[in-house]
Amino acid sequence: MQDHPFHLMTLALTLACAFVLGSTNLAYAYEARIDSTASERRGKDKDKEDEPNYPVEDVTFRQNGKSRSLNGRVLLDAADGGLLLQTNDAVLWTIQGDEVATRTPSEKPFTPLKPDEMAEKVLAEMPPGFRVHTTPHYVVCYDTSRQYALWTSSLLERLHKAFTNYWEGEGIKIREPEFPLVVLVFAERRTYDQLSRDDLPGGAGNIIGFYSLRSNRINTFDLTGTEAFRSLGSRGSIREINDMLSQPAAVPLVATIVHEATHQIAFNCGLQTRYSDIPLWLCEGMAVYFEAPDLASKSGWRGIGKVNYPRLDTFRRNLGKWQNNTLKNLVSDNSRFRDPRQASDAYADAWALNYYLIKYQPKSYAAYLKALSKKPPLEEDSPATRLAEFSEYFGEPKQFEQDFLKQMGRVK
Repeated sequence: MQDHPFHLMTLALTLACAFVLGSTNLAYAYEARIDSTASERRGKDKDKEDEPNYPVEDVTFRQNGKSRSLNGRVLLDAADGGLLLQTNDAVLWTIQGDEVATRTPSEKPFTPLKPDEMAEKVLAEMPPGFRVHTTPHYVVCYDTSRQYALWTSSLLERLHKAFTNYWEGEGIKIREPEFPLVVLVFAERRTYDQLSRDDLPGGAGNIIGFYSLRSNRINTFDLTGTEAFRSLGSRGSIREINDMLSQPAAVPLVATIVHEATHQIAFNCGLQTRYSDIPLWLCEGMAVYFEAPDLASKSGWRGIGKVNYPRLDTFRRNLGKWQNNTLKNLVSDNSRFRDPRQASDAYADAWALNYYLIKYQPKSYAAYLKALSKKPPLEEDSPATRLAEFSEYFGEPKQFEQDFLKQMGRVK
């Protein structure tokens, strides 16, 4: 049993809301075809033996006026009886000690749902009319056209391959996702908004897609059905959809989906841990690094590491406001990402810092990522801790700030 004096639910919501708010500000600022049988989707995970052996329990509790009985593995057991429980559909449940009614060791081993099982479960949660398309890594649940679901899954599979190959090329071991990666694609924005309220209680607003740390799912809707693209012609085939979403006006929208999918992959391949305190400059900056969609590529993602010009333009435009503590605050304090008035600028700064470190300190960057991947869930770091961890791998921000600004000033 671990001694966690903090309030589990409060911290979980803090981390999740910081993440969701950070990613969804893209909606204001800058803001997938593969058929496969379930048996083809995953090979054996060669790192399985290195995973912690979490206890599996049957837990009965009462939360938000409802009684629930769940079977899952206990990822965190707080001193006051609170739990972080993960069920076999990958959903994380934060349960307070005073909400728990019973806890019983389970005789069943923890077995993640297989793609067909996950598809059945997700369909049971959706209104009538939804269907499922599965690929080697994804379960795409949709009520829009099958062609759009195929386009979405193709985009995501290519991103997944590129993401994996990229980091393995940098010497970072990437594991296969333990759970099928669920993506919900809604035909209508209204339904998307209504069924996203567990994660966005205030409604989706201008947010066109997001990844939920709680459910491990991406929620989005059919971009080709929006009013801005209905006049561009037919969207009946994958080629027509691709042509439509290759238009300049669509690029930021597709980039948002890629951004959120990058988060989902990172949190499922061993690079990051859900509900752990990953600095937002790193978490969001990495997603922006992969953000630009590569719609022309059939087999990979040729654009990784290319200059993100909208972010670069914002970064340079704000250099006049750069102060002695700007870089230090970026790596130690997440507050700018949570503030809608500052988030766009914070994203640009985060992209620039990730671009610089990957280009000029790649070994240190890889080592830093490996260290962050070991962070446990629901342990909140202080700004001083974040700064100390950053400085351990890259040096004090002041030591390289001048070179950082000079090199980013030369980027073309």
